[in-house]
Amino acid sequence: MNDLDILDAMAAHLDALTPPTGYAVRNVYATPPDAIAVVPSIVLLPGSDSISYGAGNRTTTLTVSVVAYLQPAGGFERKYRDLFEFRSWLRDSFRTGLTLSGASVQVSVTGTALGTDTWADQDYLTCTATTEATIVEMLAFTA
Repeated sequence: MNDLDILDAMAAHLDALTPPTGYAVRNVYATPPDAIAVVPSIVLLPGSDSISYGAGNRTTTLTVSVVAYLQPAGGFERKYRDLFEFRSWLRDSFRTGLTLSGASVQVSVTGTALGTDTWADQDYLTCTATTEATIVEMLAFTA
């Protein structure tokens, strides 16, 4: 399974979801953009993977950071409300699996973090969900 196919499917899934009430997700990027033009935007950042083999199958788990970039404007209460809304939304965003090329892809949120980041000299508030995308593929062994 191609990593870009998985990232594209995850981005399409997030783009199709209803965002938190009172918000509009402007862009969902499957790969990092040169700049984030508008916020809130979501960027998928792939990390490590793990692979295991079983009886005629291969299980690949791809770790992906799903980062919501938010505008760092307004008072503290507004900033934290934005972060908490997006954390709850990201935590629940992959409750249903993805189907990709006829294969089921299980995406699990394994943790979240709140913080800040600078992208192309612009400061943002961030909410990051660490996810694991797990794909089981059938293998045909030949001698």
